[in-house]
Amino acid sequence: MKFQAFKACQLVTAVITACLSFGAHAQVTLIQSPDWEIDVSNFGFSDYLGDLTPGFEGREYLSGEWAGAIGYQGKAPTWLEPDFVFPDWTTNSDFSVVQPMTLGIPNSSGLPTASSVISNGTLKVIQNLEVVDTVTGIAMGTAAASSATGSSLLSNRYVLMHSYTFQNISAAPIEDLQFFQFLHGLNSQSGVYDNRDYNGVMSDYRYDVTQSGHFELSLPGIPEFPVFPQLDYIGFHSKIAPSAFEIGRYGIQGTDDHLTGKPSVGTHLSVEANSLSNVDSFAPNELWLAGAQRFDLGTLDSMQSKTFDVALSILTGYRVDSDTNTGSIGGGATAAGGIDYNFSGTHDPGTFFIDYALEDSAGISAFVNMGEFGEPTFGAIDGLTPLWDLDYSGSFNGPLRLTFGLDPTLLSSAIDTDQLRIYHWTNGAWEDLGGSFNASNNTFTASTDNLSPFALGVVPEPHTYALMLAGLALLGFASRRKNTALR
Repeated sequence: MKFQAFKACQLVTAVITACLSFGAHAQVTLIQSPDWEIDVSNFGFSDYLGDLTPGFEGREYLSGEWAGAIGYQGKAPTWLEPDFVFPDWTTNSDFSVVQPMTLGIPNSSGLPTASSVISNGTLKVIQNLEVVDTVTGIAMGTAAASSATGSSLLSNRYVLMHSYTFQNISAAPIEDLQFFQFLHGLNSQSGVYDNRDYNGVMSDYRYDVTQSGHFELSLPGIPEFPVFPQLDYIGFHSKIAPSAFEIGRYGIQGTDDHLTGKPSVGTHLSVEANSLSNVDSFAPNELWLAGAQRFDLGTLDSMQSKTFDVALSILTGYRVDSDTNTGSIGGGATAAGGIDYNFSGTHDPGTFFIDYALEDSAGISAFVNMGEFGEPTFGAIDGLTPLWDLDYSGSFNGPLRLTFGLDPTLLSSAIDTDQLRIYHWTNGAWEDLGGSFNASNNTFTASTDNLSPFALGVVPEPHTYALMLAGLALLGFASRRKNTALR
């Protein structure tokens, strides 16, 4: 765990020393997307995936384990990473570093890449990591494969693609090659394995392990963090059906020590024994939770290579109970892209999901081309459009007042703020919600009776508006984050 993880410990002074010790535990490389960051070791292991949302920088999605293991020739599987972190324990790995994890040239979207090479003298493992902008997010299965119907949520738009290339560097064939991907989210309280195709972007990555839970930290003898309203999802996806899977434990809170020592029970032991149970759903009464999948990759002849990849995804929701009428999401209206909300009528308990981006014309076109909404009928602000995709899992009656936090650098003195409006994509068209701009705190407030994409734009000149209408192609929009029953 690198220094960034210290931010997640700053509320509890008793764990400062522990957090700093994790930072010195192993060499790690920081990979950042616009919304989150992850530390990855030379062996492709991570104990830290942190939030970059304004107001929540450093809050950890993953304070646990992202790790791979390999088995072949009927031998017991071995971990790629020699030293797990938090809890600290030494694994059975026989791999060493050939080339350390190093940042590479950004991809075509300008997002980071990284790579490393490790070997045990028989097998060389080349790992390539890349942050990918999916625009819409990837479906995270939230119903167990054995359940009668499926459900899913769309992840954060940025996913981490983790590619493994296995090369036989020995003179003899390697038979029965198997790879194991393991995930443990410290704050996860339930998990499922799901194998349904929910369509959408990267729909071929349909074999999912998804874990969820609200953010809190409880350690023996240490006061609890406040339980924040966030509900976090973390999962991984493969486009190859696993030969085995398991949703299970990673130790038991109150029995095992999550600072040091190998957990006494859990899915990590099933990996080492090559005995994944095929249990596809688990919600223990006590933390902690883990999940894994095993993939059969067949035989590798001498110098032959095979490549296998998985996608790591996250999602944050903001929980609301039926008695809560006001609150903040995405850092609130004091942060650029955050929102304060106010229910004027009744509402069911539910969860808000929010995505925010400041898009140029190419970014807007990407959404239009994917059918998320139609061509804007309003003007951009100096070539940029603040865009929010907001959904609520419950129902509500009466207007919902939303106060949007704006980026102050976007609002130059040349902008006529009287021409600013909030636009809402609904019923196949952009609706002008009007609203009011507050110059003292750079916010814009408007009310709505339903949710989907919102944009801040400029009222077009009459002749410009006529041209827009002439070329407008209205596209259907399907709510991105509602639970989707499998047909």
